[in-house]
Parts: sequence; structure tokens; C-alpha cells
Amino acid sequence: MAELDETGTVAPIRAARWTSDGNTADGVAPRAGRLRLLIGLELGTATAAVVGGVLLAARPDGSLLHAPVVALAGSPFPDWRLPGLLLATLVGGGFTAAGTWEWRRGRHARELSLVAGLGLVCFELAELAWMGFQPLEAVFALVGVTVCVLAAEPEE
Repeated sequence: MAELDETGTVAPIRAARWTSDGNTADGVAPRAGRLRLLIGLELGTATAAVVGGVLLAARPDGSLLHAPVVALAGSPFPDWRLPGLLLATLVGGGFTAAGTWEWRRGRHARELSLVAGLGLVCFELAELAWMGFQPLEAVFALVGVTVCVLAAEPEE
């Protein structure tokens, strides 16, 4: 229903004005910056994992990502196909689910985000054990910890 101004004409649509406490005049609260950051990290990580995993599975020699097969020495994997599929499904799928559920403000979304963050940290620890240290592992482990910290904050 259209709002009328004091003269009885239809009032123009205006942007919401946020107050310092995060409320608006019409009572709709904005999404917190931390929640937006959490959702962005989750969906960004999901995208990176799916793209990286698909590229590794498409070329199991690792050439599309400049990932030499020799990095897998000592691991249970003969090439990058299975690690790529694991990356795309576990990390990509898990973070897609967590980010989407957070965005929709689904029931137990924070808990799902915590599981996704802890899962990413465990995934990176497994990579560290199998393949040794690689800088990208540290970056994604930090992303997992950050997701856990952001998800652990109580709901507004």
C-alpha cells in the first residue's frame, strides 16, 4: 500500500535512513556488517574451491593451476583428480550450503557456518600432513578460523 504525505498525495519512495543503533524508521534492521562479511567469506571461499577443484579434476597433472604432481609425493593420491573433487565437493559444497543458509537466515545457520569453518581448518591440516606446507593452505586455514570467529558471535 502506498504511503500518503501530509497533503494526501502519494509520498515518493525514499531510501531508508539507518540510525547509529542499526534500526530504521520503518523498523527493519539492516544485516550486520559481520554477517555480510561472514556470508561473503563463505560464498567467496565456495567459489574458489569449486573453480579450483574443477580445474584440478579437469587436468589431473595440475597444469591449469601450476600445481606439480610432485607435491602429492607421500600422499595417498597419484594425481590431482581426487583432491580436486574433494575440494570442490567438501569445501565448495559445504561453504555454498553454509553461506546460502546464513543469507536466508535459516535455522541453525551459525552452527552450520561453524562446522564449515572447522571443516576447512581440518581439510587444510590434512593437506599439510599429506603434502607439507604450502602458502595457500595457511590462507585458507585462516579463512576457516575467521569464519568460525564470525559465526561464533551471538545473533543480533
